[in-house]
Amino acid sequence: MPLAKPVLLPALLLAAFLHHIPARAFELDPWDEHMQKATQAWERADLPGALGAARAAVQQGRGENADRQVSGLALLARIAQESGDLTLAEQSLRGAIERIDRIPGDIRQEKAILHNNLGALLDQLGDLSGAESQYRAALALQMRGPENNDERFPLLLNLAGLLERRGDDRGAAGFYQQAAPLAKGTTAIAALNNNWATLLHRQGDSTTAQARLQTALTALPESSNRPLLRASILHNLGTMETETGQLDSANGHLTAAEEIRHRRLGDAHLDTARTLASLALLRARQGDATSALSNARSASAILTRSPELQSGWQTSSGSQIRRDWREAIATHLRLLAASPATPERRASEALEIMQLARHGELARVFARALFAADGEAGDRLRAIEKVRETFASTEQTLAARLEREDSDTAGEESLRRQLAEQHRQLEMLQAEFATRHPRYHELLSGQRLPLPAARQMLGADEAAIVFLCAQGETFALAISRENSTFVRLPVSSDELATGVRRLRQSVTPESADTKRYATDEAYALYRTLLEPLSEVLADKAVWFIVPDGPLESIPFSLFLQRPAPQATAADWKQLAWLIRQHAPVTLPSLGSLALARSTALPASAPEPLLAVADPVLGTRSGGRRRVREALPEGLWQESSTRSGRLANPEQIKRLAPLPDTADEARAVAAALGGGELLLGSRASETEFKAHDLGRYRNLLFATHGLMAGEQVGAGEAALVMTPPASANRHDDGLLAASEIAQLRLNADWVVLSACNTAAGDGKPGAEGLSGLAKAFFHAGARNLLVSHWSVVSQSTVLLSTGTFRRLRDRPEQGKARALQAAMLDLIDGDSGYSHPLFWAPFVLVGDGR
Repeated sequence: MPLAKPVLLPALLLAAFLHHIPARAFELDPWDEHMQKATQAWERADLPGALGAARAAVQQGRGENADRQVSGLALLARIAQESGDLTLAEQSLRGAIERIDRIPGDIRQEKAILHNNLGALLDQLGDLSGAESQYRAALALQMRGPENNDERFPLLLNLAGLLERRGDDRGAAGFYQQAAPLAKGTTAIAALNNNWATLLHRQGDSTTAQARLQTALTALPESSNRPLLRASILHNLGTMETETGQLDSANGHLTAAEEIRHRRLGDAHLDTARTLASLALLRARQGDATSALSNARSASAILTRSPELQSGWQTSSGSQIRRDWREAIATHLRLLAASPATPERRASEALEIMQLARHGELARVFARALFAADGEAGDRLRAIEKVRETFASTEQTLAARLEREDSDTAGEESLRRQLAEQHRQLEMLQAEFATRHPRYHELLSGQRLPLPAARQMLGADEAAIVFLCAQGETFALAISRENSTFVRLPVSSDELATGVRRLRQSVTPESADTKRYATDEAYALYRTLLEPLSEVLADKAVWFIVPDGPLESIPFSLFLQRPAPQATAADWKQLAWLIRQHAPVTLPSLGSLALARSTALPASAPEPLLAVADPVLGTRSGGRRRVREALPEGLWQESSTRSGRLANPEQIKRLAPLPDTADEARAVAAALGGGELLLGSRASETEFKAHDLGRYRNLLFATHGLMAGEQVGAGEAALVMTPPASANRHDDGLLAASEIAQLRLNADWVVLSACNTAAGDGKPGAEGLSGLAKAFFHAGARNLLVSHWSVVSQSTVLLSTGTFRRLRDRPEQGKARALQAAMLDLIDGDSGYSHPLFWAPFVLVGDGR
């Protein structure tokens, strides 16, 4: 169940401190006048007036001393943040930090406040790495200055919460320990213990976590003036008690939390939904399945309409919400699977909420590039983001007022009306954007299909399978034109990860033995995941699979449909490979298939192939390596802004040169009847981008691939190109996913013949399907051939050229069947490539046509 979010203490006020620096006696000069107008307008909640006056103050102060420049920028940043213009707020804070060192005297504390406020803003925007850097800079300045617990405590608490969200539990615990002796007053003590308890609970120490929550409740009695903080503590305590079987106590705490949140926040707030989700689990454990499912449905309904989920592209909030809610959605699905509803109702409802859980880790990466684009799509995206930021700011303002029991009722109602109108605007703008720019919508938000539409898009010999992996169970939904089935599978995400890991170890070149294969795991995964769906799947030739969690890291083609003894090399041809009966196709979402099949195909591009291969890397030796190797980390430079990181060309140059990729490109070109090859020094971003890419029917990248979450510190997937002498925005040696998304392609097929291009890390909530694949799909590629692990060059040439040759000779069979046939040729042929190490690494991503 999702615990209540850690309490973030507010950013510190620097502008109010600085702008009182006197200008001249007895009269206000223009700068003073603008600052005074901005402050007065801000205090009476006239944000447009305050923003205009603050802008004027900044403009006036440009030719004056540094303290005026910093004061104006700091005030502008705070007003811009409250107005929802987070980009302007960030720019203003960075400008203030850049200028503050020009002010004479000891300004360490003021500089620390600026770094803290920028850290809080970047945290809100989802740039956790940048936020941590700013928080640490603020802490270092505060530690060198006079002790100020009122400023140091919230900084330590926010830094601990940030590290917790980044997965650094040890670092988070250290900052909580540093903050503990500084916690003065009931609010600070309650916030510290509430936040610390969530970390302890996730680490498995529920006893200590509950003790800290009891301490927080004691510090913040019912008569306190912080009802929402108290509701957060009650929610967390009740959720933990439910999980440990203390149902009576949990009932009291969760009921109290729900009453506060419903009364103060309303029935459409995500925090209200969190408590409803916890109540669903409690009611289920109490044996009241009807009430449990009702609560779960109410929680999911709120989640469905969440503005952060729908349009939180520039922040981490959308993907964070999906991660937080994964177990709550699993509870809903578990209750649904056991409900007396008709199979049709169960399947329809399951599809709706399973699509909610599809996370968008790379949406922020793509949005960063697309928001800067010219044209109507960029204008509409910026308009949506502006309203969303305003909504978030208004919601924060309302929450701050609702935290006080004696708050202004008339003011609250005014803010509620503003929120309702902003929500209405968001939904209207989002609907218009989805209609006018469906490709952008699919990339950033994801289309959620109803069951009838999902059925309608499938052919007579096709089926679709959607998975959701949770902590203690897995859910699967199979759909065909005729029928559908939704099942709960008693296998956890961790258990699947173990099976997938063992299976991968038996096929990846670094660990595989071509005389052995993990046949037990290959059959067990089929029996566990797919056999229960056989009523829908058995007679369907093509399976479209939307994998999840560990399943994003394995091609289904190497599953076995019947058990097999421990085989020797001569037996590979005799095994019951799934690929013999079915052609699996991977999808990032069902919406991507619906989009592809509802979009009219353009006229075929005139040129057969553009291939990028054999970039200039490392030191070339006389011999050729047969296996493409994994890549090191550290290929990205650190960045001081959110505008994106540049690659480090010197690090790229140290990568191993690629074996046989030039020969592979030539062989593919020969199979397609010609093509243009960008080899060696020509395999650069500059050379590639200079081409009219819409003229090529097929693209081949026979080069290293970086996976988001694997080698990519910036969280962005990329392809390695020949690096330039020095990095710039146009060419840094890595063709990143955000750049690919902006290309204009007309490619029937893109082959990403690179190591680990589509491999996920197997963790629930990870973006397993390659960001590269999603980016190419958005750019106009209709199908992609993407590798799951480091590939063997010779078999890759045979597989790719065999697929292309099949398509050339029998185009009507489609790409899914062509790839299937090419794999079977390797299995049954005499080339020595019958082991799945050679034929199984690739998956087809697209509509299979």
